[in-house]
Amino acid sequence: MLLEKFGNKVRKMKIIIVGAGKLGYKVASSLVAPDNYITLIDVDPKVIQKANDEMDVMAINANGLNFDLYEEIKIGTYDVLVALTDSDEKNLVISSIAKKLGVKTAIARLRDPEYTRGLQIIKENFEVDFIINPDNLVSYEIFSYLMNKHEDLNQFFTGATIGMLEIKAEAIKGLPGTKVLNASNHVGNLLIVSISRNGKIIIPKSHVTLENDDTLYLLGKKIDIANLSSKIHSSSQGLGIKKVMIIGGGKTGFYLGQRLSGSGIDVKIIEKDRSRCEYLSEKLDDVLVLHADATETGLLIEENISGMDAVVTATGYDEDNIILALMAQQQGVREVIAKTSRSNYSTLTDKIGVNYTINSVEISTGNILRLIKKNTFVSSSFFLRGQAEVMQVTIDSTMHICGKRIMEISFPDGVMVALIYRDTETVIPTGSTVIEKGDRLIIFSLLADVPELERILQTTKRKLLRYNP
Repeated sequence: MLLEKFGNKVRKMKIIIVGAGKLGYKVASSLVAPDNYITLIDVDPKVIQKANDEMDVMAINANGLNFDLYEEIKIGTYDVLVALTDSDEKNLVISSIAKKLGVKTAIARLRDPEYTRGLQIIKENFEVDFIINPDNLVSYEIFSYLMNKHEDLNQFFTGATIGMLEIKAEAIKGLPGTKVLNASNHVGNLLIVSISRNGKIIIPKSHVTLENDDTLYLLGKKIDIANLSSKIHSSSQGLGIKKVMIIGGGKTGFYLGQRLSGSGIDVKIIEKDRSRCEYLSEKLDDVLVLHADATETGLLIEENISGMDAVVTATGYDEDNIILALMAQQQGVREVIAKTSRSNYSTLTDKIGVNYTINSVEISTGNILRLIKKNTFVSSSFFLRGQAEVMQVTIDSTMHICGKRIMEISFPDGVMVALIYRDTETVIPTGSTVIEKGDRLIIFSLLADVPELERILQTTKRKLLRYNP
C-alpha cells in the first residue's frame, strides 16, 4: 500500500467510468465515497441526467471516443479508467488511448468468446491492465455450484490450519431445528458463517433456526473440519449432476455449456435465434443445440425437462428467466438456476424458491471493485454462490475501525467478521473483541452490503490510498 500525504489537502483517488449501462452505473454508485472522485461518461443524456440527480459524480454526456474531452478533463491525472461500453472494440480503444494519455490503470470489459484465446496478447498490445468478462464470471459461478467444486476456498485462508466446509444441515444428525446459537452442540468448534436457503445466501444471526435443506458454510480449524467430515461420512461428492439444460444460448450459455461438456456433463442448449444456434453448434463439441423458443407451451415437456438434473435459465431477459425457472421447478427439476441482472427481483425469486439465482451485475461489480482496490486494504477475496463476498482485510492504523470493539461498529446486517489473524494467533471474534493494527480480518458480506462495508473500512487521516500496480 502506498500512502501519500499532501499537507492539508486531500488527494482523492480519481476514477473514470466510460459507459453507464447497468454495470457502469452500479460500479459508479458503489465507488461514491469521500476518498474517491468519480467521472461517468455516456452517450445517453437520460442516464447522465439520472446520475447527476442521484450520485455525487461528474456525469458527462459524451461519446467515449471523444479524445478531446479526455485532454480537457486531464485524464492523465486519473488513477483508474474502466471501459464498460456495449462494444468490446470500443472498450479496447478507449483503454489503450487512456493509457497513452497517462491513466495509471485501465480495465476493459470484453465479452466476445473469440477474445478469450488471446487475452495476454490483447493486454500487451493495447496496454490494458485488466480484462473483465461478466458472462465468463457468471458461468464459472454456476459451474462451481453445479459441480460443487469448493476445494479452492481453503487456499484463500492465510492460516494453513484454517479451512471451510460446505455441507447440508440434514447431514448432521440433530442439527435441523436447532438455532445457530446452539449449533456448537452439533458442529463442535466450527463456526456457521453463511447459510444458503432456497437459493439465497444469508449471514446467520444467533436466533436463526436451521432447516433441513439449508446448505451451511462452516469455518474453523482443518482438523475440526476433518473430524466432522469423517463423523458424518460426508466428503464433498458434488450434486450428482449428469444432465443439464441451458435455456438461452448467449455468451453465458456458451461459456457454461463449454465448461460443463468439458467435464463430461450431457448438455442441451435451447436457443430461439437460428444463426446463434449455428454458431453454438460449430463452436461447442458434444453439446446438443436445439433451435426453439423455450417459452412455447409444451416445448420443455417435449424436451424431457423433468429428466434433467439441472436447468439454467440464461436468456437476455430477467422476466423470461424467472418464468422459465418456475416452469422447471413445477416439472420437478432438482436444481434450478436463474440468471438475473436486476437486484429488485431478488424478493420475487426468493418466494418462488429457485435453488440458485445469480445476479450478473453484482458479480461483475464486485470483481471490478476488487481490481480497483487492489493493493489497498483488501488483500484477497472470493465469491460465494455469486451472492456474497468473502474478503481478507488488513487493518491499518488510519482506518475508522482500528481500536474499536466490533459491537461499536455499525456493520450492515449482511456483514460478519468471522475470523481474525493476529500475529501467530487465530481469534474467533465476539462483540467485545477490539480490532487492532495489523489484524487480518476474514469478513463475509452479502454483495448488496459491500459498498457500505467499503465505506466503513475507509481511512480517517487525510492521506491518499494510491493504487500502485
